[in-house]
Amino acid sequence: MSALKDKLKGRSKNQAGTPEKAGTPSQDGADENQSPTRNVIWNEEIEKLQIKEDVLKTLHEAAPPTAPKTPKSTRLTVRKMKPASEWDKPKPKVVTVARPAPVDAPVKEPDYSGFAGPRYNDEGAPIPHSLLGSYDEFRKEAIKRGDLLDLPVPSEADLEPDRPTLKYEKKKRDRGDRQRNNENNALINWQMKMMERKRQQGYISKLLQKNPEDLAMNAADNYRKIEEERYIIDRAIPAKDYGKGYRVGSEFWKQQEKFGDDETGIHMTLTKSEQGYPRPIEHIGVPKSVRNEKGWYWPPHHTTPVHYPWHKNPYLEERKEQLKDVITELDPHRPDFDQLEVIGTANPVNRERVQSNLGMLEEEERFTEGGMEYLDQEPTQEVDEKDEGKEESIFGPSISFAGQPARWTGDSYSYADQIGIEARVTFESLSGDRVTSYLYIINDGTTSVYYDWKKLPKENPFDLVHARVQRFYFNNSSGVILPGETMKFPFVFKSPNARVFTEQWKFETRPSLCGGAALIVTLRGIALQEDKFQREREELERDLQQKQSEQVIRQIMYDIISGIKTPDRPSSPIDAYITDEEIFSRNNPKLHYNHALVTELKQLYLEIAPEEEREGRVWDLSVEDLRDEIVAMDEDDERKENFLHQLNAVVTKMSFCPNKPVKKDLYKVGYELLLEAVDGIVRESYGIRQMMGLPEKENDDLPDDFNTLDRDEHNMDSENGGSIFRTTL
Repeated sequence: MSALKDKLKGRSKNQAGTPEKAGTPSQDGADENQSPTRNVIWNEEIEKLQIKEDVLKTLHEAAPPTAPKTPKSTRLTVRKMKPASEWDKPKPKVVTVARPAPVDAPVKEPDYSGFAGPRYNDEGAPIPHSLLGSYDEFRKEAIKRGDLLDLPVPSEADLEPDRPTLKYEKKKRDRGDRQRNNENNALINWQMKMMERKRQQGYISKLLQKNPEDLAMNAADNYRKIEEERYIIDRAIPAKDYGKGYRVGSEFWKQQEKFGDDETGIHMTLTKSEQGYPRPIEHIGVPKSVRNEKGWYWPPHHTTPVHYPWHKNPYLEERKEQLKDVITELDPHRPDFDQLEVIGTANPVNRERVQSNLGMLEEEERFTEGGMEYLDQEPTQEVDEKDEGKEESIFGPSISFAGQPARWTGDSYSYADQIGIEARVTFESLSGDRVTSYLYIINDGTTSVYYDWKKLPKENPFDLVHARVQRFYFNNSSGVILPGETMKFPFVFKSPNARVFTEQWKFETRPSLCGGAALIVTLRGIALQEDKFQREREELERDLQQKQSEQVIRQIMYDIISGIKTPDRPSSPIDAYITDEEIFSRNNPKLHYNHALVTELKQLYLEIAPEEEREGRVWDLSVEDLRDEIVAMDEDDERKENFLHQLNAVVTKMSFCPNKPVKKDLYKVGYELLLEAVDGIVRESYGIRQMMGLPEKENDDLPDDFNTLDRDEHNMDSENGGSIFRTTL
């Protein structure tokens, strides 16, 4: 046994490890119950290679949790079987006594007072479900019995029986009178166009950052009104002034205008206005409802804001005041287009309302026929009835708060957080002035009502600091209103500066009325700034307008005067004052003009012709023509060679530019000025000697070169560049 134990121990040692290599324990440590076959190799190096869960989470983020999938539903049809007890029952028999109406058919209560007959729609066509059979059968039966002889004859499309159609047959469109008579499409089209106009108007206004009334698409809204006013003024001027419409009243004598002669001319027919029948004055405007449909929300008389608008011109106002009586006679009616509108409806006419209106008209006629005595009696009865109604008091707590009833509702907390009645007291005055307004509260109940005033805080969302200045004054003490008593609360408003101010006060009652709802009094005061310099400003504006008018008129006159000019003198004829030198230079551009040589050539030209032909013969100063004349002479003429030799000699001299002396004009002018300056200096020196009593200077010691020279010598010296003074100091 001992040997077996040692053997087992040695076997366990070999399994655990050899002496050269340590044993590899498991990750969780040695486990006595674990079998030796599950041992794995484990050491520090392998432990470093282990992937831990924390490191894995840092490398890869956890996937988000997936939403639970909704289960797919499957619809099943379950057939319910009848119970066996109902199998032997007979089937019910269905009998149709009326035609079913469509779902969208208008419902009308049946009238059992008499024979109703078929029903008709707005277009006059019979409603199909109002008859059991066809309309043709109903009409034939009615005529056969002698009833309903005034039935309207329906159209052929209504009487056409329904016939079976093929599956692929093309259906024809119904273009009958029903679609022709339907005018709703025009209104629908108008609404669509107006919606599109509003959309475009808003887009353009936002794009250009301009108000809709200042856009170009709305600039012509007031054009019709301007034209009507212009036409009325044009018609009224001839009645006051001369020159404008001088034929007004005598159009009978005006003849037709003629174009052309009496035989082939054309006569133009006069218009009605030229014949003395002007067109009547018409007013065309747009009512308020149509303006709203078009997106026209600004006043109809709106114009582009300018400093001096034309319709506020003082001259126009003065002129209209002068023509006021004539304009009133021509156009006494001023229609109110805001209220002048006709709104149609598709509802049928209410006969009861028409009859009631007719009855009211008859009563009014009888009322007016009764005379003054009946007129005097009727208002007194109405006043008495009103007084009787006022005397009747309401049982319980009740007041009339600014004309609105505030009653006891049974409790004082049902509407505690709501506003029941809000009364508004308004003021308007100049800054520094005092104005008073009143609030009336009447106790029309049978209980005394106690009241208190409580000021409500004003919202200040921007935390602005306002000066604590009191502007509203009234008696805010507590009190009581007895039954049948009327309280008149005076409120005073006074503000040192111009602005709009508001305050709110709560009128608390005991018992609480309106279910605890708040009774609010809003005080709204408008303080206007007094225009102390209005008169001075108006005078200044008139002066500026006067200066502006003068400047404009002056500019117009300057433009007119600058356009008025003396006509320019007619230009001289071409070559009217041309000289021989210009003609010679034009005909002989390569030669230089010399008066002596040109005279010699003229004499040569005369010698070429015979003596009897020399009179009136003039040379055109062209050397080429002269040479041709000489060359054209006969070869036997002895003068030909002499003339050519003489011509060549003259042309040779004229081929070179003549030497012209250079003019020293500036030198001469400078020399003369220098002489005048020296003379002035000498003159002043002699004057000073005489004034100071100094002896005159003797010129005997001067050399001969400095003696006084003649004027001609000075000129010669100046031409030669010399500089000699006539006198010296």
